[in-house]
Amino acid sequence: LNVILRGSDSPCKGRLEVRRDSESPWGLVCHYGWTSENGKVVCKSLRCGDVVRSGIDMTVYTNPPLPNQCVMDQVNCKSTEPSLWNCNFSPAYDQKYKHGFVSVECSGNVKPSLNLNGQRDKCAGVVEFSTESGTFGVCKSDWNEKNADKICQEVNCGGHYLIPNPGIFKVQPREQNVLLNWDKNYQYSWQSMEWKNCEGQASVICNNYMRFRLQDGNNLCSGLVEMYNVTDKTWVPLQKEDVSAEVICTQLNCGSTGNFTNNGSLQLTCSGNVTLRNFTSKCFGDVSFLVNGSDYGVCFGEHKNLGAVVCRELGCGEVVDVIKTQTPSIRNVLLSNVECLGDEVSLWHCLANREEKKCVTTTVICAGSLDVRLRDGLGRCSGRVELQWEGSWLSISSKDWNNKNSDMVCEHLKCGKFATKTITKKYFIERNQQYLESRWSFKCESSSTKLHECLKKNPSSSSPPRSPEANMQIICQKEELMFFEGDSPCQGRIRIKSFDVKAVARWLPKKTMAENMTENMTEANDICHAMQCGNGYFVKDHNSTYVNVTCSGPVIVKLENKRKERCWGTVDVCRNGNCGGVCSDTWENEESRKICDNLGCGEPIPGQLTTPTKTKVTEYSVYCLEEVKKMSMCKFLPNNEICKKTAQVICAGSIKAKLEDRRDKCAGNVSLFYLEEWTPVCEESLNTELKKAICRELNCGEPDATDVNLRDKSQIKGISGIQCQNNANSVSKCNLKSISYKSKCTVGYLKCTGRKRLLLYETEGPCSGPVYALSEGKTQLISVQGWGPEEGQKLCEYLQCGNYRNHTTIPRENIKEWWSKTYNCSGKTDMWECERKDQAIQLKEQLNIKCDGNPDIKLSNRCTGQVLINNESVCASHLNNEMSNDLCDSLKCGKAIHHWSTTVPGKTNCYHFSCTGKETLLWQCGFEKDKCEKILSVACEKSVEFGSTEKCGGKLVVKYRDQWEYVCGKLKASDTENVCKVLNCTNVEKPVDEREISKEIKVTINCLMQGQSLSQCVRFKEEKCTHAPAEIQCEVRHYRNKNVKDINIDRNEMNNMEKEDRDLSQGEASLLDYEDVDVDSDKNKTRDEDADDSSQGSSGTEYDDIEGQNSDISPHQTHNDDNLPLLPKRPDNILEDQDTYEVETENQEEYDDVMPVEAAANENAGTADTQAQMDLAMDAGTDSEAGTGVNADAVVVTAEVEVHSEQE
Repeated sequence: LNVILRGSDSPCKGRLEVRRDSESPWGLVCHYGWTSENGKVVCKSLRCGDVVRSGIDMTVYTNPPLPNQCVMDQVNCKSTEPSLWNCNFSPAYDQKYKHGFVSVECSGNVKPSLNLNGQRDKCAGVVEFSTESGTFGVCKSDWNEKNADKICQEVNCGGHYLIPNPGIFKVQPREQNVLLNWDKNYQYSWQSMEWKNCEGQASVICNNYMRFRLQDGNNLCSGLVEMYNVTDKTWVPLQKEDVSAEVICTQLNCGSTGNFTNNGSLQLTCSGNVTLRNFTSKCFGDVSFLVNGSDYGVCFGEHKNLGAVVCRELGCGEVVDVIKTQTPSIRNVLLSNVECLGDEVSLWHCLANREEKKCVTTTVICAGSLDVRLRDGLGRCSGRVELQWEGSWLSISSKDWNNKNSDMVCEHLKCGKFATKTITKKYFIERNQQYLESRWSFKCESSSTKLHECLKKNPSSSSPPRSPEANMQIICQKEELMFFEGDSPCQGRIRIKSFDVKAVARWLPKKTMAENMTENMTEANDICHAMQCGNGYFVKDHNSTYVNVTCSGPVIVKLENKRKERCWGTVDVCRNGNCGGVCSDTWENEESRKICDNLGCGEPIPGQLTTPTKTKVTEYSVYCLEEVKKMSMCKFLPNNEICKKTAQVICAGSIKAKLEDRRDKCAGNVSLFYLEEWTPVCEESLNTELKKAICRELNCGEPDATDVNLRDKSQIKGISGIQCQNNANSVSKCNLKSISYKSKCTVGYLKCTGRKRLLLYETEGPCSGPVYALSEGKTQLISVQGWGPEEGQKLCEYLQCGNYRNHTTIPRENIKEWWSKTYNCSGKTDMWECERKDQAIQLKEQLNIKCDGNPDIKLSNRCTGQVLINNESVCASHLNNEMSNDLCDSLKCGKAIHHWSTTVPGKTNCYHFSCTGKETLLWQCGFEKDKCEKILSVACEKSVEFGSTEKCGGKLVVKYRDQWEYVCGKLKASDTENVCKVLNCTNVEKPVDEREISKEIKVTINCLMQGQSLSQCVRFKEEKCTHAPAEIQCEVRHYRNKNVKDINIDRNEMNNMEKEDRDLSQGEASLLDYEDVDVDSDKNKTRDEDADDSSQGSSGTEYDDIEGQNSDISPHQTHNDDNLPLLPKRPDNILEDQDTYEVETENQEEYDDVMPVEAAANENAGTADTQAQMDLAMDAGTDSEAGTGVNADAVVVTAEVEVHSEQE
């Protein structure tokens, strides 16, 4: 109000002082113009009743000293204004006080009081002011200790003791309250008031408040009466009945009446009966009271020291947390806004708002509800850290965990300190359980910190992640493991070792046992159970001071797989016939090394088995002390249905090699048994050292330097990454740490020096004949000793020749090279399994087998084209010249000129052959059927055709497959003669079109000896031809008759000569065949040749018809060379007379002998009168007559022919 009355014993009378605002100084009001109406306004505004007197004063109310100045002058109120500041006045800021000031005395008074639930003399309660206008409360806002002290002093209660939480005491709703802001300038607290509309009223407990409590009664409303001594701050027994029982019982909310009894101490029993209910769970739960038979909770909300008093009252240690009860959410309560001073015996004695209502109740968590343990560990002193919280075991995150935390846990469990050994893997099982709420962190200040003190509330914004990987695991120093001496997992003397860093393994002494060992089966069983060995008994050993135990159930650790092999599979732990797997989540390479070593299987190698296993996981993890070498003696921790996936191990010893070939032993495509299947080895990984290891492992000697993959190099999934030392005797001894799969690679092939094969190689047939064994390059005879139908059937299947028919013997008494093996195929699946080494060869008779196989082998175009076996293609991988020659020879097509491959769209199934070089028939080679990209074609000698690009000359071309090809380089003269003989150029309609000729030159002609067929002189060459195509010139110059008259024949005329037939098959047929013509060389019939020549030209010439020649020769200039040259076509200008003509060769230096052909003519003509003779002489022309061209010469060849004829 900035208006006060100062200097009296009441805030309602005194000198009048005012100030403009809270920052301005107080000043007097001058008496000029002062009226009683002004006094009315002052008393009314201060709630001091009516004005009794007001006016000038000079001697009364002068203490404290007066201000030096006036603030108001000539005040003029109408008595209706709410405050003096609302009246008319003149400012008087510059006026100094000289004489006289205004004082006011009102009829009423304003007094403060403390309302304690209706009692106003208890020095505690809600602060109230009683005025003539009513009672006003004080706003709790800005309520502080300074205001509380002033109020307590004004009510004669000393200073303030406590400002309780709002709502502790019952209050009456007020329409208007005041806000106090007292300081030392005020004499009374009311003078500092400011009218304020506010919610909540201030309360205070003063020092003179008499606090009572009852102890050691049968309920909270009975027992020894104690009163609090404010001065000493202690509780002391009440000595006499200075305070009535009713007052104490009422103050303690224990009814309105009570009775004192004094049996050496003052006891009080109040009419009420109140009991704090115990928690439903150990040291945590909902807080509730039983009040006169009714159950009430405590409302959750603002509270002070509630948890501490409850935990102490129930003997549960210190408080950890006070939270809202989850279920049921709402119930009847009697206490709310609880505020305990901390020294109460019971929560019931605390300050609280005590009114019955419904609300969410309060749950208290006390330190006594907490515990910590190490779960699923090696023993009591190791494992996963778990905290008991609200009755449940929760996992603790390893995030921000430190060694002080570990030390506290270990000491709490009386397990010493934390073992400093770092745990690098998950030994202890992870459970699917809740984690400590993220609002809490676990942080101990030292190892001696109490468990509840390690729990720290995180700021609301902090939320550490919780995940299964965050589990904290520790091992304490006093954790101990026992293990048996030696290699036996469940019997012998026992050693024990703790996890103290300085600890060494020690013997378990007998002194830990009872005196009577034979009767103390329990202790022996406990030891065996701890070591997972079933039951047991002590072994008497009077010479030893250490325990010796034999347990009933040995532990077996092995690798289990469907093939029952030793060095790979799922880890299996067996006890008393019950087996189970180990969790893959905790299994590491260290364990793999140990089990591989225990099984004698080398080092573990990478890889994951793909076949699902039905093995149940019974062991979560395994822990092995350094001193324990056998995994069966390690400590296995149970799984408890948490982990589902079993650990798998692949040891190097599981790797096995084999060479895959249908016919060969110690040769073939390389495969390794890896990850439960046979997989090819990539060619790029098959280095010399790996080859040596494979050959040695298979007892096949060393790698053969001539090994060649006889199969198509297909791209498939394969193994790579194997590194071997030079002295490795098996693949399992190699470095397999980098072994891996490649999705596509070329399959590696290997032939060892110990390669061997059973084979037929004589020409009797592809599936019959004498049987030989090939080993180390030598063939040896197979003895018939021990052979019967069963062995014969196996051999026919091995030879891929169908079924067995019979076998015979071939005596070979003088042969020394016999195969040392005999055979017995009973119960065997493989020919090599039939071998016997225990019988010496006694019967020197060779096995001669006959199978029913009869393959149809041919070329698609008689002597050239695709190789077909039973109308199926052959793969073109590694067919050599010898094999091609054998094939052509078997088809009666001469020798092979060339073999080539053709790529087919998409892979097709083909025969893949591998020959040893001994075979004479292709089928005698070993074969397999597989996918192939390139199929085989072969051209034999008898498929070759010859031609030229010009009539009787030009570039020489050959055809042995589907296209004409040039011949490389210059021909020898003798080769040119042969060519011209074969071409018979005068009998051709047109030359070969160069557009039909391949640009690639791969063929040469080189006859090595006289008498060779021209097709035998054709050679295919892989290297590029560095010469121009070979050129030839075969030319006939002129004819001459017996009368020595020359008749010139040009080349165009020769084009029209009739073609003569000849036999193509090996030159055995007749060269000439006469029909209806007499040929007589002795008759000399003359004619007028000149006249005939001039009058008739060539049309009248009588020329002998020569028939009977092969009609298969094409009209093109292509010929086989199997017969002598045909006679040239009769020229059109030769008259049909009886003259005889000769063909003369130019530039001849020598003449060959005349070749008689009478016999052939007579044989074909069938007459004795007719004969013919053909003189033929061949020679090479001079260089000047040769054709031109780069690095090529054309040889001109002419011929002289005499034809003797007579008219019919």
